[in-house]
Amino acid sequence: MVLKDSLYSIQKKQQQESSVCYDLALHADHFIYQAHFPGEPITPGVCVIQMAKELLEDHLQRPLAVSTVKNVKFLAVISPIAHPLVRYTIDRIQEGPDGVKAVVDVTVGEQLMTHISLQLN
Repeated sequence: MVLKDSLYSIQKKQQQESSVCYDLALHADHFIYQAHFPGEPITPGVCVIQMAKELLEDHLQRPLAVSTVKNVKFLAVISPIAHPLVRYTIDRIQEGPDGVKAVVDVTVGEQLMTHISLQLN
């Protein structure tokens, strides 16, 4: 399931020297939030990872599939009500024979919400 333009939309993309940042708007009216959880929606961890994958696809301009999530730390709950805008910073992007490796930090303001290290093919 593609989440772009339904669960979230890209507000801004900013290429930096060794990373790329995406500012996203979360759509609190999406049906996923109706189930997870009614009245107090939070972004499911699997959606946080899927969004990282989709943003890497956007950046590299090719389809990818998650092969390994080496490390994921959910440090704070991402609520589309309390945190309607989030930033995904994708860093240490390495393309090689084993696929693409990257480190992704999800932040709200200065607060780190999620840290992910993953590999994609």
